[in-house]
Amino acid sequence: MDALQRAARASVARICGFYCLGVLFIMAALSFDPASSFRAGAMLAIALSAALVYKAWNMPFNKNDGDDAWALIKSQDSSSQDPNRLHSDALRTAYHEYSKRAMVVALGLWFVSVVASFSD
Repeated sequence: MDALQRAARASVARICGFYCLGVLFIMAALSFDPASSFRAGAMLAIALSAALVYKAWNMPFNKNDGDDAWALIKSQDSSSQDPNRLHSDALRTAYHEYSKRAMVVALGLWFVSVVASFSD
């Protein structure tokens, strides 16, 4: 199910990409004060990570049938395992992976905001 994992990662990456675009616009709007700009970016990255962890925890209870991973499962004949379970496991793994990445970005932005606040 390597194709399923790729489709789930692509689906979550698309969500995170659009969120990061909004974060970049907010940081650009606060560019008059670099420390607050990076601090706001860090807080929004933490919010993204928390939302991804929440989605991963609620994945077994929700039925998502509108993304690329679900379309891939439906196109294949996988009668050996439950398609809902395959889909949930793939998305849960992708949510956790991107949540960890968002936290690394948040730590980096927070570090830059601390350095920028000391340089003022």
